[in-house]
Amino acid sequence: MNTKKVIGWASTIITMISLNACSKNSSSTPATTTYFPKVKTIVSNNCLSCHSSSGAWSGRPTAFDSDSAIAVSATVIKTAVAGPWTFLVKQMPQESSLSASDITTIEAWVNKGGKITD
Repeated sequence: MNTKKVIGWASTIITMISLNACSKNSSSTPATTTYFPKVKTIVSNNCLSCHSSSGAWSGRPTAFDSDSAIAVSATVIKTAVAGPWTFLVKQMPQESSLSASDITTIEAWVNKGGKITD
């Protein structure tokens, strides 16, 4: 066999292996989930009727009028929707419950750090 042909085939095989390895690495990178936009929607849909400066309770004891107010209260929100409930932290929303999916989203957000960027 001709030396040029061997080198050509070897080069082609190495290139194919390299391209295959690169494509596998890029597709195996896990997707990053951003929870805060979902949490903000959950809070907007289920909490702001009471927990806003214009809500039924005028935001008492906590108003979620801003992203930072939601993030600062991450652990309290998680406890209020998922328990354990105490004398000071009641189950929320008071007259109903969030869906299991919404509770899981809030728990995942808090467990990830409970930040606006999470």
